[in-house]
Order: sequence, then structure tokens, then C-alpha cells
Amino acid sequence: MIRKHQFLRVVLLAFFVTASMHGVGFCEKKVLKLGNVQPPTMVVQKGLQKLSDLVKERTGGQIDIEVYPASQLGTEQEILEGVQLGTIHMFEGSSGSAGRFLPELEAFAGPFIWRDTDHMLKAGRGAIGKHLRDRLIKSHGMRILDLGWVFGRRNLTTKSKAVYTPPDMKGLKIRVQPTKIYLEMIRAMGANPTPIDWKEVYMSLQTGVVDGQENPISIIYSAKLYEVQNYLMLTAHITQNQVIIINEQFFKALTPAQQKIIEDAAIEAGNFQNDLIDEYENKDLELLKKAGMNVIGAKEGLDRDAFVRATQSVFDMFKDKWEPGFVDRLRAVK
Repeated sequence: MIRKHQFLRVVLLAFFVTASMHGVGFCEKKVLKLGNVQPPTMVVQKGLQKLSDLVKERTGGQIDIEVYPASQLGTEQEILEGVQLGTIHMFEGSSGSAGRFLPELEAFAGPFIWRDTDHMLKAGRGAIGKHLRDRLIKSHGMRILDLGWVFGRRNLTTKSKAVYTPPDMKGLKIRVQPTKIYLEMIRAMGANPTPIDWKEVYMSLQTGVVDGQENPISIIYSAKLYEVQNYLMLTAHITQNQVIIINEQFFKALTPAQQKIIEDAAIEAGNFQNDLIDEYENKDLELLKKAGMNVIGAKEGLDRDAFVRATQSVFDMFKDKWEPGFVDRLRAVK
């Protein structure tokens, strides 16, 4: 009887050793590559580290998300293409960039479409967000984990000219990310949109290739754009969300428990970084003032309503690309 028990122990030990060597069951460790284009200093990287920590902890170290910031894995479009092909596991970036694969995602970056951040979160994490998730899975083999990561409220900056109304934008060259809805928005404001990759923005502003740009307050501060820009207009023309996307084939290869851990962690980490965004925006606005930027808001004469009116025609340019009534559905979310 003793020899029989010893034999069984030897057999079981051999099984577990073999399983660990060949990646069977729970012994398999998976390393996921997640790419984004933002510098390491940006708030979103803290959120992504939180996501990695949560997943690693809750899977007992069996899933490790490695974050590659600062375009290490390519531009946003290149990273998304990698996720589609399965050469990169995950993407974090603007929903507007993902609009190349699902046009309705561009609407999330539409000018003045959101009443506030809560409005955007309810749309992205509610029925509309789930509908878009299912469509992206079916059409391109990529799954949206969360549409609710807030990048910030985008504002205009310029070097040599203060802006109060859209006519003040005439003749200005404004850098935008290479997303069509951004290009059309700046054009509707009266300026000349100029798409430039993020890593070249500071130099382009410094050398006068462009006159201005638009970004959230925390990005303007962390990228030290105050060194090459003099005016900050609080237009808040876009409350920009970011999206977390994962390759669907890889996701489906995970256990149901692992899938739920990643889905829950994406939202929890998103909420964590969203709170940081609000905290940093208030602090960084004061730091920009101390750095010498002239901040122009309603008290200083900025006519934000004029910018709202000037840009509403942008949505008409995309209505044939989007599902009928899609923008109205977004605006109706309560």
C-alpha cells in the first residue's frame, strides 16, 4: 500500500512538472504587450500601471501586462494594426484613432458632444458601448474593454495671438492628431489644421511650423508646451475619452475567470486614472499660469458658445459613415 501511494505521488509530480514546462492549465504564464503613444510622464501611464498591477495580483501572477509607452510599438494606427493581427495584444489610445476600424468611434471625439464627463462615461460603458464592442469584434477581431478612460478636456493654445471667437482663428495653422474629425473641427473653427505626429509637436511649435495646437491642460503642462506657446484658451471643445482594446482571439483563449479579471480591472483602473485627471487638471492650470501662460476663459472674453455654433456642421460630414441617428443617440444618453 505504501509503495502504491509513493508511485501515485511520483506520477502526480511528473504531471505537474510537465504541465509547467508545456504551459498546461493554470501553470501557464502569459505576458501581454500593451502599446500607447503617450510619454511616461503622462497621467494615463499611472492608470495603465494600475491595470497591470490589478491583473497580475488577481491572476496570481499568471497574466502580466507589459506597458510600452511613448510610441515604442509604433503610432496609434500601427499599434491598432498589430492588435488586429495579434502581434500586439492590447492598445490604449484615442477612440478617434480607432474610428478607422469602426467609424462611430470618431463621434466620441466630436466637438462639444458631451454635456460633461458623466455623460461620456454612461455612453461608453452603457448599451451604446456594448453595441460598438460587439461590432468591432465581428468586423475586425478586436474587443473594446473600456471606452471610459478620460484623457482630458482639450483646449487651444497659440504662440503669438490670443483667440476669443472663431474669426480670430483665421490664418492660424493648428496642429491636430491625424484623425479626420479633428481636422474638420479645426477647419470649422476657421483655422488651417495640420496633422503632426505627437513626438514632433514641440519642435514644430518652437520653429513656427504651426502656430498652435490643442490638448488637455495636463498634457500642455507635462509636455512643457508653455515654453513655446503663450496663450491658453479654455475652449474645452472635446472631452476626450480613450479606449482599451484587446485582440479577441487572445482574449477568448483565456479562461472565463481571467477574462472577467481583465474586464473588471480595465474599468477599475480607468476610474482610478480619471480621478487623477481631475486632480492634475486643476493643479496644472495653476502651474501654467505661474509659468507665464495667458489663460483666456469666459471672464477674459472667450465666447465658447460661438465655437459650439461654428463646429456643429462637422457632424453632418460624417452622418453617411455612421449608423443612422447615432449622434442623436449619444446626445440622448442620460
